[in-house]
Amino acid sequence: MARIEKNSAESLAARVEALSPRRLSILTGLFILALTALLAGKLNEEGRARQIETELRVIQAVNDGSSAMNIAIMTGASTRVALAEAWPGGLAVLYHLSPSSDVLAAYGATEVINLDAVSLRALPLNARAERRIDLASGEITAAWRPLDNGEVLLAAAPARDMFARTPIWIGYGLILAAITLVTASLMAAFIRQSRAAAEAAGAVATLGDFDEALAGGRCCPWFYDSKMRMIRFSRAFLEPLGLGARDRYFTMREISALLHPQDLRTAVAIFTGDAAGTNEGVVRMREPSGGWSRVFLRTSSNATRFERAGVAIDLAGSRMIAPAAAIAESRLRDAIESIPEAFVLWDAHGRLAVCNRRFASIFRLSPQDLKPGLKAADIAKRARIGAEIVTTYFAPEAALNQQSVEVELPGNRWTHISRRRTAEGGMVCIATNVTDLKRRARAQKKKERELERIVDDLVRSRKELSDTMHNYELEKYRAEEASRSKSEFLANMSHELRTPLNAINGFSEIMQSELYGPLGDEKYKEYVSDILSSGRHLLELIDDILDMSKIEAGRMKLEPKRVELERILRESTRLVSKRAADAGVKLTASVGHAPPVWADARAVKQVTLNLLSNAIKFTPEGGEVTLTAEADLDGVTVIIADNGTGIEKEQLEKIGAPFELVEDHFSKSRKGSGLGLALSKSLMELQNGLLAIASRPDKGTVACATFPRRKGAKVRLPQFIRHEARILTGELDGVSSPSELKIASPKAAE
Repeated sequence: MARIEKNSAESLAARVEALSPRRLSILTGLFILALTALLAGKLNEEGRARQIETELRVIQAVNDGSSAMNIAIMTGASTRVALAEAWPGGLAVLYHLSPSSDVLAAYGATEVINLDAVSLRALPLNARAERRIDLASGEITAAWRPLDNGEVLLAAAPARDMFARTPIWIGYGLILAAITLVTASLMAAFIRQSRAAAEAAGAVATLGDFDEALAGGRCCPWFYDSKMRMIRFSRAFLEPLGLGARDRYFTMREISALLHPQDLRTAVAIFTGDAAGTNEGVVRMREPSGGWSRVFLRTSSNATRFERAGVAIDLAGSRMIAPAAAIAESRLRDAIESIPEAFVLWDAHGRLAVCNRRFASIFRLSPQDLKPGLKAADIAKRARIGAEIVTTYFAPEAALNQQSVEVELPGNRWTHISRRRTAEGGMVCIATNVTDLKRRARAQKKKERELERIVDDLVRSRKELSDTMHNYELEKYRAEEASRSKSEFLANMSHELRTPLNAINGFSEIMQSELYGPLGDEKYKEYVSDILSSGRHLLELIDDILDMSKIEAGRMKLEPKRVELERILRESTRLVSKRAADAGVKLTASVGHAPPVWADARAVKQVTLNLLSNAIKFTPEGGEVTLTAEADLDGVTVIIADNGTGIEKEQLEKIGAPFELVEDHFSKSRKGSGLGLALSKSLMELQNGLLAIASRPDKGTVACATFPRRKGAKVRLPQFIRHEARILTGELDGVSSPSELKIASPKAAE
């Protein structure tokens, strides 16, 4: 056997020498070359990715910028602000060019990219395009888009990387250097390990000689692993017993199967260490033939439960050691350890006779602390916890007025202690763990209290819910009655007011025309005009109130059909043209291309007139109001834009409700009831249309009314205003409430 191990050691040394440092150096060099080639390919790939990213960002910037510039040109906003919002960042530059390729404005890193007039005139700026351009400062990527007024927006950035980030080769160079360093360190470590392995081969040969000597004496060391609860024996001990020809680990279950049942307790005490403190003994182990072989086991008296080792000697053929004492002691300890409770026995002199491991674990006592013959006071001094409990409830001197008592242990544990006198005058104490019973009792009481609180809360909540439901029904009835009374009152009052108003307007018209003779003083004519204007305004207000009342009562009936939208828009323009001229506002209409829609003709006309009237009303003298129409496959949008005072964002959230007016220094001088937009909103909802408004203070307002082109079509706003407008009706793209839409930046308005 030793010769075989020597051959194995020599074979190991030969394998170590086979992998020489020179061969390792060659393999390491090949690995570094392959890694360098791989990183070079990755470097080229990421450089190309940065170029593609620059091209995409430049194209995106010129697309967004052209949309923002078109809106800015249409509304009169600052083109400089539009360029700043569309700038993609980094070293990019945005150029605003005239039709003759002159630079009107530039924004960005102009000190890095400076396009001269010659380079710009060489580009075909009359059409959308992208290309790379070689400049003296390096190659750049450029993209341009013609604007609606003939001008051009051009975006440019360095072709290699618009953000001037750290060169990619630096990072990969550091990675290559780190891997090279680690590989060299591993190679050096492997060489050192090879040398250590050569030394280990010699140690293996020496160990073989040692095992051969132990095998001759039928003796071997054993080692106990407390974590895995396994015992290792060498083959010098196992082979004579027929248990194998190699070193082997045995679990406690396997050891139990090999040992004689009467010797099991002694062997386990020696191997694992228990409160009994047994350090040596003779046990019987089963042989493959079915017989028993006696084995002497021994360990150090200082061995702990976590680090235990010893020797095992095969006593086959020896008849000098009788196991009777060990067997008797083993039986006694088995009986005590089989008790699941903590057990301690005192003799008649008050000294410790025997105890089990359960008692030692309660007070954290080691086997060395529980030697037979100790007094209770000595054990209390050695106890790591609960010393006073030992002297009060377990000591022989303790009073026996209570033979059974429950005691709280450290760590929120409870035990039930039973104490009895023995026939010789000693005392036996048995402690049962009742912690779980105590905890269950406490938990039960806690649950009962919680259940009582829950029942009280439910009763109180039920009463509150009943009162709330009663109040809700009462308030609902009151609200319905108030709404009905309001609608009836408005309807009745409106009809009552129309009769005298018609008379006032009729007589005012007769007086204004001087049918029965001149009025005389010019002031009378002015007063008659004011009376007629006020009467007509009041009549319009009454008509709006009647329509709102019908809509709220659900009695407004529309008759959707195919309507010639172009004709209605032209009629509406003619009706408000005089009002626009009187206000000094330029009214422009471009609706020759408007297709028919599926709607109610009167409602379409009323909505258009309301929006045109509002635009003229809030546009100062010298301003402009435009009327256009934009169609898609599902709907037609009537767009009314002005360059008037505009609306603040906070007030824009409020418009659309009845009698809601925008308050500012300009609107206070204009007549209005606040019903126009509310009525238009309701009419658009009845026609499955959309009504939206976008506005900026001092810039102007854009109102859009979208009608379906066919029955059941789902309409949407035009792209240029979709993200900026506040939707007053319906739902758009999953937005559950119009008030949830926020005003977007100008570059998102295209």
